Parts: sequence; C-alpha cells; structure tokens
Amino acid sequence: MIEFRAVGKAYPDGTVALQSLSLTAREGQITVLVGPSGCGKTTTLRMVNRMVDPTSGQVLLDGVDVAGSEPSSLRRGIGYVIQNAGLFPHRTVLDNVATIPVLLGRSRHEARTTAAELLERVGLDPRVGSRYPAQLSGGQQQRVGVARALAGDAPVLLMDEPFSAVDPVVRADLQDELLRLQSDLGRTILFVTHDIDEAIRLGDMVAVLRVAGASGATGGRSGANSGLAQFATPAELLSSPADDFVAEFVGRDRGYRRLQFLGAGELALTDLPTDPADGGWVLLLDDDRRPTAWRHGGDGEEVAVGSLHRVDGDGTAGTDGGSLRSALDAALSSPAGRGVAVDADGRLLGGIEAEAVITLLHRSTDAAGASR
Repeated sequence: MIEFRAVGKAYPDGTVALQSLSLTAREGQITVLVGPSGCGKTTTLRMVNRMVDPTSGQVLLDGVDVAGSEPSSLRRGIGYVIQNAGLFPHRTVLDNVATIPVLLGRSRHEARTTAAELLERVGLDPRVGSRYPAQLSGGQQQRVGVARALAGDAPVLLMDEPFSAVDPVVRADLQDELLRLQSDLGRTILFVTHDIDEAIRLGDMVAVLRVAGASGATGGRSGANSGLAQFATPAELLSSPADDFVAEFVGRDRGYRRLQFLGAGELALTDLPTDPADGGWVLLLDDDRRPTAWRHGGDGEEVAVGSLHRVDGDGTAGTDGGSLRSALDAALSSPAGRGVAVDADGRLLGGIEAEAVITLLHRSTDAAGASR
C-alpha cells in the first residue's frame, strides 16, 4: 500500500508542483494518476522512491515513511518503468533485466535464468535476450522495461507514462499485457498517464489531478486536496464527475466510454448471412467458423470484418470483452451495419444490431435508476 498524507512539493524559485495531496494506492491494485501537464503526476510518483522528496507531508510504503529509508536501498525494492524504457544501451537485453537481481546479491547465472523467464512472461521470445536495446522495436523495449521492473520481485511498481512513446496498436497490446500480468501477479502499481482512455482502461482507481492553485469546485469529494480533483473508480469517474474540470478532462464522450463497464450478457444475437448466394454483405468463415472478411455479393468486394465483440461466457462488465461498448463498436465499425459476436476461441456466435445494444443500454440505465 502507498499512502500520501498531505504531501506538498515547492521549489526554491517558488514553483509549487504539488499542494497537500492525500490519497491511498491500495495493495494489489492499479492506481492511475492522470491530469494536464504540470499537475504533479510524475512528481508524486517519484516521491515514492525518493527521486523527489516532499517539502511537506509524508509518503508511506506499507505504513513506513519512506523518508527514513536510504534511497538506493529503497529503489532496489521498487520496480520502476519509464517512457522509452530507459534501458542500458551497452548491455544485452538479458543483462538489462538481470541488473536488479545481481544488485540484490544473486549470482549472475541465477539472475540471467530469472531474466530469461521474465522475458517470456512479458511476451518476448527468449532469443531477444542476446540482442541490444537498439536492435529492438519500441514495443519490445517497453516489454523489456517491464520485465526489468519485475526482476527484483518487488511488490510495488511505479510506471511513468511507459506506453506513450509507441504507436496506438502497440500501446493497446502493451496495455493488454499489463492487465494480464497484473491478474497473475497482483502487484501494487502506481501508473502515470496523460491519456484518460488509458487511465480508464487500466485503473482500479483513478486520481484526476489539477495544476496546483487552479480554481474549480471540488464538489465535496476532494476535501483539503487542492490538487486532487477526484479519486474514484473509472465507472464512477465517467458517471459522476466531481466538477466541471473533471467533466471536461474526461471528455464529452464519457457516456460512450462508460459502456465498457456495462455487461452485454443479455444482448440478443441475430443470424448473419454466410452463404454467398444470399447476396448483399455476406460474412466469410474459415473451416473452424472463424470470421475472415465481409464480401459484397453484388461486386465481390471484400472488406475486413472490423471490431469483434468477444463473449467470454458471462459478459462481465469492466472488460472490453463482453461489454456494451465492445458490442456497439462492433456494430458501428462493420461495413454491413451489423456487428459480429464470437466466442473465446474466435468462432462465430451471431450478429449484433446497434438498435439491440441501445435497447439493452436503456434497460440497464432504467434498472440502475430504480435501484437508487
């Protein structure tokens, strides 16, 4: 657990980076710090491993004030991932990952064995271990950075905009990888981003920070935290922003984003045409009934299927698979005007009409209102 108690940071030139921040990053959860440039996100993160020391307040790690810890010793016990990975260019990938275990006293052979296992855990071919960072893609470097942060078996990970320097497709893959790792390892993660979509996708809790001294009502939810605009679950952040600043920062399309927290388990699926003789748009399937493309019967044009709505069995809210957002996106992105639902193995289950998603949304909204 990481606890910030009325933490502030002011510099000698009078710049106030952070002013009286109080919040708790719970054990085993991902807590995301998000906000505009200059709001103190990175400053807050670096106070945990004493790369920055507060000028007021306390930062506690599992109930112990970090101010009493020797910095280098403290940092060896905390995983740290930054933008562009920050790898040592003159060391191989394997030796980059093995750095912390060696510093913790393990033999070089044992450290390299651990490093090789971690490369596989983060989705890399162990053969990249003999390469140097410059020989890797940006996404591969970030995976190595995550592996290195895990190498010390630290219960706490600090992640400072680790995925912001890669393209959107790679970024989504890295986010998926982080969520998979977290489900296996259950670390306490403090994650900094400027991207509200990333914050909502990854965070168990999200702290929206405002620039120190900025005006704006707190709506009674930030109390004495002048820099903390709101601290809430992603679903609450989207449904009940604390004030105009949070509402504007989250974005005007927060209603659409909120769909990812509503399950689509009761969504009615329709039959889709899969016989080319039917004419119009026909869904092509492989031998295992996995969708491959849409084909237009009139001119033979083939178009990619688009987004798939993956049903993992229970339509659990809070994940992309099985959510109303996933279902609506599948329907809207399809050239045929109908989405494609598949099971966990990618096999066709049926079609999705946008109208059916909207109907289920109204039903969910009415039920939520009745329960209040």
